Amino acid sequence: MVLNRDTLNALSRSFRALVLEAREGYQPLWPRIAAKVPSETRANYYAWLESLPEVRRWVGERQVQNLAAQTYAIENERFEMTVAVARDDIEDDQIGLYTPLFRQLGIKAAEHDDKLIFNLLKEGFTAKAYDGKPFFANDHKIGKRTFSNRGNVPLTRENFRQALARMRSLTTDDGSPLGFFYRKPIYLVVGPALEATALEIVEVQTLPTGGANPDYQAAEILLSPWLVDSAEPYWFLIDGAQALKPFVLQRRSRPEWVVRDDPETAEEVFARDVIVYGLRERKAAGYLFWQLAYGSTGG
Repeated sequence: MVLNRDTLNALSRSFRALVLEAREGYQPLWPRIAAKVPSETRANYYAWLESLPEVRRWVGERQVQNLAAQTYAIENERFEMTVAVARDDIEDDQIGLYTPLFRQLGIKAAEHDDKLIFNLLKEGFTAKAYDGKPFFANDHKIGKRTFSNRGNVPLTRENFRQALARMRSLTTDDGSPLGFFYRKPIYLVVGPALEATALEIVEVQTLPTGGANPDYQAAEILLSPWLVDSAEPYWFLIDGAQALKPFVLQRRSRPEWVVRDDPETAEEVFARDVIVYGLRERKAAGYLFWQLAYGSTGG
């Protein structure tokens, strides 16, 4: 293949199409447990998270419910993924060798959103929520009341039930039930090591001892490939039925296709005899409502 501007542009378009096709074909998990929020500046400021409005009986004048708030900022970050194609391979018409590579680039780019959100789960035992406490903590405050959305127990049938009951018992500052974790979907998030245990709890219709399984379909399993190593025993419950979500993915810019292919200006082409292709984007993931998530370290 003769390298000139026309062939290089055509090659870039072909590689970009492969990336976009694979990216669009990916089925993400994160929208089930996280809100999507646009971002127009360096950071988003969430100043409405401390309380939730309640419907009241209208007696006399309307009671305006101020949404007590603490300023909570989530700053956007830059992310990139870059690959280099040997100039010799292009000149020798070996482009087909790179087709799987660029398809995989698209898949990994789409998967990164999942990775950001699901990493929030395993980091939530130390990373801070809007109230200054770890997202999964034993001492969250709602008014003068204290609540816990954290456990240190292994995933068992009994612990699953207790966790669900605990999250259903959350109230507002005046004692009214929040009503979370009653409607489906409720997600049971586990890693590969706990998949079999989770299946026994919520997807087997008959108990090992006989009789119907009362927890059958009480939750839907979400399998996270990032709950491994030290996070292997972690497990989580997420209320996915609400308009609000426990996590947020904010996107400042869509993935931008970047090419360095000009021998006159690109150092990579001149010094290393490679042509560089990549993606660049700005986004961030963060914590919203701890009331919609329970997490246990497993012991």
